[in-house]
Amino acid sequence: MTENENPVVEIDHLTYRYGSQNVLEDISLTVEPGSFVGLVGPNGSGKSTLVKSLLGLLSPQSGSVKLFGRPQQRFKAWSRIGYVSQKANSFNAGFPATVFEVVSMGLYGKVGMLRFLNRKHKQQVREAIQAVGMSEYEKRNIGELSGGQQQRVFIARALVSEPELLILDEPTVGVDAYSVQSFYDLLSELNQERGLTLLLITHDIGAMTRYVTDVACLNKHLHFHGTPGEFERNQDLSAFYGHDVQLITHEHEPAHAGGGRG
Repeated sequence: MTENENPVVEIDHLTYRYGSQNVLEDISLTVEPGSFVGLVGPNGSGKSTLVKSLLGLLSPQSGSVKLFGRPQQRFKAWSRIGYVSQKANSFNAGFPATVFEVVSMGLYGKVGMLRFLNRKHKQQVREAIQAVGMSEYEKRNIGELSGGQQQRVFIARALVSEPELLILDEPTVGVDAYSVQSFYDLLSELNQERGLTLLLITHDIGAMTRYVTDVACLNKHLHFHGTPGEFERNQDLSAFYGHDVQLITHEHEPAHAGGGRG
């Protein structure tokens, strides 16, 4: 990060509660430009609540969030942030749209839903599709693709508006193991070759640590934030999760392994 470059995300002593129960408690976390942060934690640990707080969907009871140096309440440049949700149980596979049409939806915030795409916009869509390796499927109906291919298309939809931060919320749920590895390779390429800042929320600890530059472990409190190597050497994972946890590594070598901050 240069002297005049702000962190992409600054969370400072954030607390959120439902009723009288704290879901997030005194969370402080910084995401630097160009980093690839893996946010892990058990079910009910507050990961989704944290993401909703970042996106302005929830108003925490105390603490603050800054995006690109601006308080979240005054942040207006939402095109700088892309978001890919867990789609496995919510996406309608019969939705009548081609890959090109789905990706073009990512431009609606800029051009409006009822306006036609001009030549420049169409080129942006094709470049986003190419970036995720799906050019040959451009005219294919989205429902005809595998789960892994669909997630690549949804990443292209997020990329088409040229964001600087991409947030992915459990994106590999329902995706087969081979496609998951290919998916992580793609994320690593976007991070290392394009300089895209990534925040990945996931349960897949073993695979994730081979790609990310930072690991943050959340279970109501932020129990750990450091490098993948430091995380793997830590003996207190079960304390973070509330039950025994075993890191599972994968034999598949990533095309662009993360593994540190350089």
